Amino acid sequence: MHHLYPITLLDDVEQIMVVKDKPYPKMNKVQYYCPPNWSLKIPVVAFVLKFFIMCYLSIKEKPDLITGYLLFPHGILAFITGLLTGRKIGISTIAGPVELYAWGKSPIGKYSYHNQLPELSYIAKISLWILNKCDLITVTGSYTSKCLVKLNVDENKIFILPHVLDENFKFKDVNKEYDIIYVARLAQVKHIEILIKSIKVVKKQYPSIKVAIVGSGECRVKLEKLAQSLNLSENIDFVGYQSDVWNWYNKGKLSVLTSEREGFPYSVVESLSCGLPVISSNCGDVCDVIKDGYNGYIIVNYEDYDSFADKIIEMLKNPTIIDSFSENALKTAKEMTPENVSYIWKEIFQII
Repeated sequence: MHHLYPITLLDDVEQIMVVKDKPYPKMNKVQYYCPPNWSLKIPVVAFVLKFFIMCYLSIKEKPDLITGYLLFPHGILAFITGLLTGRKIGISTIAGPVELYAWGKSPIGKYSYHNQLPELSYIAKISLWILNKCDLITVTGSYTSKCLVKLNVDENKIFILPHVLDENFKFKDVNKEYDIIYVARLAQVKHIEILIKSIKVVKKQYPSIKVAIVGSGECRVKLEKLAQSLNLSENIDFVGYQSDVWNWYNKGKLSVLTSEREGFPYSVVESLSCGLPVISSNCGDVCDVIKDGYNGYIIVNYEDYDSFADKIIEMLKNPTIIDSFSENALKTAKEMTPENVSYIWKEIFQII
């Protein structure tokens, strides 16, 4: 939904047709086209039906652009549909360069963004061919853009589109119940175990440190057992999925991100919008908004829990740093408005 809203602000855009499994909430200028619910139980059938829906809409409505979010599967659907029906094609890579290598997968360790990416696989070469045939590629930051240019993708067709949020994510002057807020899907690629290990180190100086881990996922039981084994059960609260996540950000002093790779994580933008400094791993496009020593810190190696611990201790020891970084976080967040992203889309439509 946040990807679409800036486009709806453009006067020249009359209609946005969205083909997806289930509709988002109603939005101005947006019309949803979904396969029948029964087909969702058989992903291959749903995939084929969405392809036919896209082809039908392309032939009937003659859109100026067909674009897909994520190279696989939606980008490939858009690519094939555009080729068959003679429409201009766009692909939005929102997970970073890993989309080239691992279609629909999230392999661990092999594609860490703080290391050099491996040689192009057969799938990656196909991905590059597809991207080079597109009229438009949007990415979430300069890291992904530079990676694609290095792989000889035409930089003139690459546009950086940062994320935008709804108005619920804003600073509130409330009591800080937690020192650290961590918000994410509890998945392996997030490496939340690194945060837990760093808290074990921090606890030596701050025995009463409090952390809230907000989110659900397949790793929750394993992470809870790790926290228990490190005697951190009283320090770390696993609060599960929360629909009012903006209120949880405002309960904390700072935010931490320990992923081995990200496209442009919403949790970072959400944290900044609520005035939370972010201590983040060097995991991709996040470095466009987290400026080391300004609104947070960048940890080079996501596995280095001691470095995470050092920065957490440094900030907790110096409340003035937290206050300064918090002010800067809010300044950074003000630059990521729907209007700014809408202006980028206006430039895109003028070019294509």
